[in-house]
Amino acid sequence: MKKLAVAAILLTAACASSPSVSPDYVPPAQQANDTKVAELQTTLTELLERLDVLNDRIARLESAPAPAPAPVATAAPPTAPAPTTDNREPTTAAAPAVAQPQQPQAALVGAKIAEDYRNALMLYGKSRVADSRRAFQDVFDADPTGELADNALFWIGETYFSAGDYSNAIRYYQRVTNEFGDQNKAPDAMFKMAIALERTSDLSLARKTLQQVIERYPYSTPAASAKSELTRIKF
Repeated sequence: MKKLAVAAILLTAACASSPSVSPDYVPPAQQANDTKVAELQTTLTELLERLDVLNDRIARLESAPAPAPAPVATAAPPTAPAPTTDNREPTTAAAPAVAQPQQPQAALVGAKIAEDYRNALMLYGKSRVADSRRAFQDVFDADPTGELADNALFWIGETYFSAGDYSNAIRYYQRVTNEFGDQNKAPDAMFKMAIALERTSDLSLARKTLQQVIERYPYSTPAASAKSELTRIKF
């Protein structure tokens, strides 16, 4: 009986001395893995969303009617030779050249830019960041005011963001919001600019930028994300 009592006392002491583990406790390594998975899921969602936008634009380009070919000029009937007073042979007027139909160059160029943009997205999805940055820059240079110009600038910013170069990322996000403020990528660019500012510890400006996202684009998906992010940022 004494041995059992001593064992019970030792067991009780061991239980009392061992630290209690909260059921909500998550090891730091698991937290890091969860964060990485969340970032990958966000990137995949963004890629799928951009591909949907791209497919829609390609469909509109392909369904646009091709320009009507220029009318073909018909040759005028030959005129009667003028009477001559010498022994030379009479001459006839030369027939005008036939006009060639023009090719729809604008449609071909637009389709080429759309294909280059798709390839740039695929490079980014394969983590070939430097190659995708050059490809997006080529897309922008090909048509700096076209439908994909704001997308190209935004994704150049994304390549810098994923590389941890937040200063250059902010610079390109700012270009999107300044030069293409009414285009589809402007809300995303402003939101990511706020996240980049947060990464540089400029929390005050990050909060201000998130507020601007909500005010300027209240019904956009980035506005909903900005509201959630505002509750998370602490001074």
